[in-house]
Amino acid sequence: MKRKTVGWTATLLFASASLAGCSGSDSHADRASWGQVADPSVRQAAIAAVQTDKRDIDFRLDRTKLPLRQWRSDGSHITTVTGRLLVGGKPVAGAILRSGTSRYDITTDQDGVFRWQVDQSQLSAADVRVFSLDRATIGGRPIRQDEAEQLLKSSAPLSVYYPIRVQEVREIEGGAGEVEVHARIVSAEGDTISFFQVDKYRIGGTVRDADGRPVRDAVVWIDRDGGEGFGKSTPTDARGEYQIFYLPDQEEGTNLAVVVGAKRYTLPKNKVLHIPDDTSVKIHITLPKEGIVINDQPPALTCEKSPGMMYTGVLAGLNVPPDTRYTVTIPDDEGNFVLKVAKEVWDRHPVFFEEKLTKFVEDRELEAGDSLPSSFLEPGANDPKNIAPEPEPK
Repeated sequence: MKRKTVGWTATLLFASASLAGCSGSDSHADRASWGQVADPSVRQAAIAAVQTDKRDIDFRLDRTKLPLRQWRSDGSHITTVTGRLLVGGKPVAGAILRSGTSRYDITTDQDGVFRWQVDQSQLSAADVRVFSLDRATIGGRPIRQDEAEQLLKSSAPLSVYYPIRVQEVREIEGGAGEVEVHARIVSAEGDTISFFQVDKYRIGGTVRDADGRPVRDAVVWIDRDGGEGFGKSTPTDARGEYQIFYLPDQEEGTNLAVVVGAKRYTLPKNKVLHIPDDTSVKIHITLPKEGIVINDQPPALTCEKSPGMMYTGVLAGLNVPPDTRYTVTIPDDEGNFVLKVAKEVWDRHPVFFEEKLTKFVEDRELEAGDSLPSSFLEPGANDPKNIAPEPEPK
């Protein structure tokens, strides 16, 4: 890859040097100063004769796909990507580009070359697009309106993802024309991937006043007695219900407080709440009629186990139409997963997508190797969706 990149850059620089030395080949329309053409009909005819086509625009990156790398304190997960923007073989200088939703300006130089730093530690897919041409020129001359219109529609794709290698494809006997695809998500040596696994638990419940009525817009706060880690709930709704996603630690007591407007209700002095480990819970709180101290005894304060866990991590799926059904397993520690899909779908050589999914699952506990329906997956707009499978090296 490095050799290809150097060669491409060298070609660009050579091409720009050649263009800079050329003369006598520009059309009259290119040489003219449009403000000096007084007759509108002549000007429109000239513009029509040189109307820019998308094929005239050369917008490319030296790399469009980058392997994902683990974040490192030495910054080795940051890489520089280079590109070039030409129209009709001439450099577009002073154009401002942006990548995805970033507000960082990437500016083309006199040779139409641009470069910026990309974080390879995040799954992403974004288009690098032309954002502004206010100060841009083409080959040293002002940009025409038709050229600007086409340039502002132009983009080049860039994805950061883990490569996926297919190890084996088996036809399933009696599987109604299905195949079982054994594949692996591949990370760089020494990197650790956080695959889909338990991340947090849910603390939910209700807040009521002393007369049993739901309290709206109350916020429940919890923090460990040792001072590390805290959680803030969503404001209670019309039913007095709230929720927090939190990782309890049974070894430490938990401070609990409820904030309603300017009032802060707390447990009695030197009292803490012990939340069960490795489970979600429901904590129902009744506020006192007077004062700001919550009675820590039932029924004023109750804590009970409840189902469900918050999972987060990397999953892979097939980039196929939503009505195409398949199943995929949660990858194991080595990134191995199994996909079951109709043979006719696999024979069309679909590509994969990857996502870092965060989802609360209430109906069952999940672990590596468990099968998920395709409807469970939720690829986002900025997730890489064009990952061509690679064969496993021999």
